[in-house]
Amino acid sequence: MSIKFRKLLLATVLLGCLTYASANDEKKSYSLDDPATNIEAFIRMRGDTAAKDSLMHWNGSVFAVFKDEAPKRIFGFEGFNVSRMQKQADGSWRMLTREYAIYRDPATNAILKTWPNPYSKALNVVFHVQNDPVNQTFGRKSPEGKTFPMPFIVQGPDVRMGFDALLAYPNPIDVKKYPDVVGSKIYSGSEHFGFFGKLADFSNTDLTSVPVQISWSRTSPWLPWMKMGKRPGSLMFSAWGRKVESFDDIAADFKAHIEKAAPEYFTAPTEWTQPNATTWTEYRKQVLEAKK
Repeated sequence: MSIKFRKLLLATVLLGCLTYASANDEKKSYSLDDPATNIEAFIRMRGDTAAKDSLMHWNGSVFAVFKDEAPKRIFGFEGFNVSRMQKQADGSWRMLTREYAIYRDPATNAILKTWPNPYSKALNVVFHVQNDPVNQTFGRKSPEGKTFPMPFIVQGPDVRMGFDALLAYPNPIDVKKYPDVVGSKIYSGSEHFGFFGKLADFSNTDLTSVPVQISWSRTSPWLPWMKMGKRPGSLMFSAWGRKVESFDDIAADFKAHIEKAAPEYFTAPTEWTQPNATTWTEYRKQVLEAKK
């Protein structure tokens, strides 16, 4: 082996070691505890920092809950949220989204149009979830200059995060006007979110969108279209899903339903608007107030 070749081989090996060390150092220096990294990691997980549409899809079930009884599965449940992230001048992020979800027959899995209510014996017209907008801001600083860190947990190669939304606010539907639709002047419920990803994806800062899987559960009063009024009991939702590439990754009948019923849901909003929509506000507007 010539001296010149030995020197070339040694230089190649050293360059490879330096590159490996640099990559390793970069991974080691990536910390989800860093405030700037923390909020950007959440935005990459929840959507895309390149201001592209991002699609989260889930499947699950809805259960009727009565005191002293085992919960009963009454609906299949499938939905999606399409989002667009917009970075603000102060470093915070606006998340612009809309979401649609359908109720399915628990036996046949068909998308429901009506539901023979086994509790009231009425035939209810199903009102699918159609919330537009569902907008939020993340990373905004307090008057003291602090931000709320997202509660990431790193365990080996895995990253997970969860949070709970515990809710109680004036019911958007007037119980005095519509006692058959809602049972209380206060909406009381909760939502519980889980996100699961890989540290290697988060630390790869070339990725503007990080692959994640999700879990979601919810407790709520009876849905207004069920017309259960003050009947004792409540609902429990349980679902799981992931970030998907396109609407081709959702069920074909669901995609066809959106094409016909609400094609605007194929894209995320591009402008910030308020207030946010819920089934209660949309049912009031589209059904109750539309009858006047």
